[in-house]
Amino acid sequence: MKNDIINNLFELWKHIGVNGQFLHNEEQYNYVKPGNDSWPSKVFELTESKMNFKELYRNIENGSIPNAISILENQVLETQLLAHNFELMSIVKGMHLNLREEDKPINNFASIEKVDSEIKAMEFAKMASLSFGYEVLSSTIIPLINSSKLKLFIGKHNNNYASCGMVLLDKKGNSGLHMIGTIPECRGLGLGKIMTNKLLFESFENKSKQTVLVASESGERIYAKLGFKAQGSLKSYSIKK
Repeated sequence: MKNDIINNLFELWKHIGVNGQFLHNEEQYNYVKPGNDSWPSKVFELTESKMNFKELYRNIENGSIPNAISILENQVLETQLLAHNFELMSIVKGMHLNLREEDKPINNFASIEKVDSEIKAMEFAKMASLSFGYEVLSSTIIPLINSSKLKLFIGKHNNNYASCGMVLLDKKGNSGLHMIGTIPECRGLGLGKIMTNKLLFESFENKSKQTVLVASESGERIYAKLGFKAQGSLKSYSIKK
């Protein structure tokens, strides 16, 4: 199960990288590297048996790959990363929810719009950047508009865009909820919950049996109230500077 949760996130990054033409498949790992070290600059899917950690360090140090390694908790990989002068930067929880038809949200989301144009893609990038505090380029979002497996949404408050979110239907049929954010001045108004329910509704529309996400410690408490169960962790490492 925990592999399914994290693999949905990795599949999201690969999908974004393919559409944006910045996915790189290497023998030891994959990485996505959009411009300006913007989201989602990540190294992931490390192949334990083939890893050369000194080479990995050099490639990050010279800027050829991102300084952000994401792995499903793995004692062997983590021991090697720490031994080669990497440091743990963050831990987020994998979470999943079994979908029951009787729990399907009512389709009443007048404040939320699907991202189906370049203008809305630019608004999504703006909302995401403001919500998460790191750069999300419109050039990363625009190629995703016509995706058959990834749906993006932006939400309004007082007729202004204020929230964002996306849902990915992966190859196993699971729906992953990602990039659920609200701009700082509109937090505490329930906009994140509205967006989450919209993405849950889309998960039912995808005919998924379960939905998955990764959450910070504070987010874990919020999603637990919606019935999500924690299982596994995604850990992020970078080189020491």
